[in-house]
Amino acid sequence: MVQQVSILHPRDTAYFDEDVLDMLSRDLGPSVAENIVCRALEDMAVRLSQIRAQYAEGEEIALRKSVRGLIPVAEQIGLQGVAAIARDVLVCVDRGEGVALAATLCRLLRSGELAISCAELGVDLSI
Repeated sequence: MVQQVSILHPRDTAYFDEDVLDMLSRDLGPSVAENIVCRALEDMAVRLSQIRAQYAEGEEIALRKSVRGLIPVAEQIGLQGVAAIARDVLVCVDRGEGVALAATLCRLLRSGELAISCAELGVDLSI
């Protein structure tokens, strides 16, 4: 039996919700809002690194905790897509679906790291 292997070329995008960023800026002022976004992106970078290591080590409880902690950070700065993917990762962990977890976790890491790298370059990711 011959099986065909498919090669996927993921094209994930990461968007900041402009309404969330505008609200932060309006409520707290542009300087404070920028500081919050920068700190949140730094926090996300640390969490994504921890998530990668915890998955590699098979630390499922710590992985779940780290992914769960990423959700409010992403939502705070308008990265609703990253938060949604993180919720999908939690579902995979809770159901014990290893293959789905691997795929969804890769997507989370790509999306989160894309948002961080684009923000560092000053690319406008707002919708």
